Amino acid sequence: MRKCRVLVICAFFVSCKLFSQTNEVIRIKAGHDPSTGYSPHGFYRFPAFNEGVAVFKDGSQTAAKFNYHELNGEMQFITTNGDTLAIADPVSIKHITVNNTLFYYLEGYLEALINNDSLKLARKLRLNLSWEKIGGYGQPSPSGSIRSPNRIILANTGKALSLNQDLLIQKDYSYFWIDKYNTVFKASKVNLLKIVPPNSKNPVEDYLKKNKIDFRKEP
Repeated sequence: MRKCRVLVICAFFVSCKLFSQTNEVIRIKAGHDPSTGYSPHGFYRFPAFNEGVAVFKDGSQTAAKFNYHELNGEMQFITTNGDTLAIADPVSIKHITVNNTLFYYLEGYLEALINNDSLKLARKLRLNLSWEKIGGYGQPSPSGSIRSPNRIILANTGKALSLNQDLLIQKDYSYFWIDKYNTVFKASKVNLLKIVPPNSKNPVEDYLKKNKIDFRKEP
C-alpha cells in the first residue's frame, strides 16, 4: 500500500501542478542583460555552486561543487584550480546529487521532483529562444524576427541579442517516471501502470478514474 500511495501522489502532482507551469515565457527587453533578466543568479539552477557527488555507471564517484546551467543544458563543476567546466561525458553518469537535489541523464538532465525508492518523478527543462524586432514606437514586431543578431552573446550558444530586439525565453517542461531500476519512462498513464506492482494496479487505476487525471493533456 505504501508503494501505491507514492504512485498516486506522483500522478496527482503531475496532473494538478506540473502541467500548469509549462509555457512560461520570460521577455528580456532589448539592450538588457539576458542572464540577469532570466533570474537573479543567471541561467544557473541554484544561486551558487554547491558541494555534490557524481556517481558514475562504473561505480566510481567524484565530489565537487556543482551547478546546473539551464540554458546550456550542462552540469558544471569547479575544478581544484578554480576553473568552471562542464561534465564532458554525461552519458557515463548514473546520477548526481547537488544541493539535496538528484539529477539523472537521458538525452539531457532530469531533475527528480519526488524521490522515492520505488518511484521517482523527474522533469526535464528546455529553454526555447526566439527574438522579436522592435518596430515603430518601441513595440515588438514578431514578424521581424531576426536569427543572427550580434551584440550580446548568450553563454556558449553562439546566439546573441542586438539592441533593437527583445529576447523571449520559453520554459518547456517534460516529465518522466524513474523506477527502482533507474529505468526512465515518459510520464503517462500507460507507463505508470507498467510500474505499478500487480497488487496495487487496481487501486491506482481506480484513483486515476475517480480524479479524472488526463495524462494526454497538452502542456
